[in-house]
Amino acid sequence: MLFKRVIIAVRGDTQAGHSGGLLNPETLLPDTEIIDGLVAPTLRSPELRPIQKTLWKWHTEDLESIKNLANGDPIVWVEMGDLTQGNRFLDDLGITAMSDQWHISRFNCLPLLELPNVKAFYIVRGTGVHVWGEGSTETALVTQLRAEYPEIKVAITSHWLLDMDGFTLDVAHHGPGAGIRNWTRGNVFDLYAKSMMMDDIDLGLAVPGVLLRAHKHEFIYRRPIHQVRGKVWEMPAFITPPYCFIGEHAVQVCQSPSFMGVGMLALEVFNGKLHDFHPFTHFVDLRAREVV
Repeated sequence: MLFKRVIIAVRGDTQAGHSGGLLNPETLLPDTEIIDGLVAPTLRSPELRPIQKTLWKWHTEDLESIKNLANGDPIVWVEMGDLTQGNRFLDDLGITAMSDQWHISRFNCLPLLELPNVKAFYIVRGTGVHVWGEGSTETALVTQLRAEYPEIKVAITSHWLLDMDGFTLDVAHHGPGAGIRNWTRGNVFDLYAKSMMMDDIDLGLAVPGVLLRAHKHEFIYRRPIHQVRGKVWEMPAFITPPYCFIGEHAVQVCQSPSFMGVGMLALEVFNGKLHDFHPFTHFVDLRAREVV
């Protein structure tokens, strides 16, 4: 039997332009300087805030982990959207210009595409208020990356059903949250995924091998099943972690969570079937501790 192994690497919600967004220290932004009394175009590197330095350190470690996991086997990237922050929410907005946010999003993608044996880079469009409307950030990024990496397939849509040698992924940015109670965390997502799975069953369609959603900035894994007599269907489902630190707006929306996590996810596929999944996550206690 022919042995075939593929690593599907997943990242999302990097929010370039957010004060806690992912920021590649090698980023260069267009700017202007004065030389001998004359204005001249130049490039500058934006300064990373302390939290962003930690995020980039973790991001670099995660990429190395994915490289080691692949061990020379093909890598397919799935980018889950919201590569920029936009300018709707002024809280925690570190960089205001659309062009600067877009340039940062590009530099944030380059290390992913430089890993050995990357075959494809699939993007889903994110939230309109974050990506300058109608997926503008991601759509412009696709055109640029295709030109820079012609050997890698780069593609975008709002909702993918990707087929990789018979292994399918249902991928979109938006989905339900994880829940607000410790003892119900993941229940809503579990029911959402099971409902989608049963829709495919009722229509006589194949159930996807994995369902991926993002946007909620919380890593959740569920595995809904559906049984009719001796027939059992199951579909692993993930809300993928972000690579952006929480801001004041999110603190309010999430009702002051005590912890948050960032990271990536890797799916290990053998001969068209999910063999294992590997979360590369980093969790932070959001409470500042002090002894009185």
